[in-house]
Amino acid sequence: MSNIASALTQLARVRDPQGRAALALGVTDICVTKPLTNRTQPLANDILLSLAHKVEESVRIQMAAQLADCDWAPKGIIRFLAFDAPSVAAEIIRKSQVLEADDLIELAETGIREHRLLIAGRDHIGIGISDAVAARAETDVIERLIQNTTARLSNSTIQICAEAARTNAGLSQDLLNREDIPPSIVDSLTRQISKAVHDQVEQHFDLESGKLDELGENATGNSPTENDDELARGLVEQMAARGELNGTVAVRALTDGRFILFDYSIAYLCSLEVDQWRSAIGMSSMRATALACRAARIDKTLFPSVVRGLQKSGRIQDDLPSEAMITAAKVFQKFTPGSAHDALRRLAQSV
Repeated sequence: MSNIASALTQLARVRDPQGRAALALGVTDICVTKPLTNRTQPLANDILLSLAHKVEESVRIQMAAQLADCDWAPKGIIRFLAFDAPSVAAEIIRKSQVLEADDLIELAETGIREHRLLIAGRDHIGIGISDAVAARAETDVIERLIQNTTARLSNSTIQICAEAARTNAGLSQDLLNREDIPPSIVDSLTRQISKAVHDQVEQHFDLESGKLDELGENATGNSPTENDDELARGLVEQMAARGELNGTVAVRALTDGRFILFDYSIAYLCSLEVDQWRSAIGMSSMRATALACRAARIDKTLFPSVVRGLQKSGRIQDDLPSEAMITAAKVFQKFTPGSAHDALRRLAQSV
């Protein structure tokens, strides 16, 4: 009690900025050293609030940095600093466990965009908080929220995120990387990512419209021509070099009927030669497909789309036995991407 009482007495006498700064940081040190008693906490809170109104922003930043990790910090000063300028609030918003959901929702609703940006990056925020953060659909806030995989999102917030991602392929991919995205959103985002990459590839290679769409084996099993293979290989290498090649793009090529482009995409993603991939799927279609999806880090929610695409190409039979999908699903449970790659390579070499 004596330290806090002494600080309160000094507060009444201090007039110069440097003295106030020293006192503010001194009381902050007292607060974080050990838990305060029920009697001293209100006093400490009053002193800190009084000083926080009078000291420079740089001092408040130091106070916030110390108090952010303190689970027993007085609630009043924590709220005050959280609602302060973003430079002051940053550490409090990011770390403080004293802040409650209602505090964060209020700050998201009444604060400025920079506050919402900070809240969007906070670990393990709940649905009520993420709803408040996303309500204004601010692009950078939504991007931060999408990338925060610990945040829980409601269906309405996912819709806001999906709308923001429609014109941004990178943001669409970030959204697809979340585990809480409904299949309907996954399908929509997959289409738009593929369309964006499709247009970029046609423009880069100066291909006439529709030429890229011809890169496929038809369902009757016609063999690809050498030119088709060469063009598909070049496109895949170029997409990979530009960081545009991923499992989502490969799946979209397949579902659009561009089977040769799918072959080269999946082979590249699995670190195989295309002939090895074709040998593996010819040897055991469902097992090879599941292993390839796992090795290429294609989400299991897209696996049925891959199967349907390969059925369309004639590589997987239409009347699959009921246990086939169950067996394939076990691949996603039992194999890591690395071990799936090794198993796929062994399957190809067993031909």
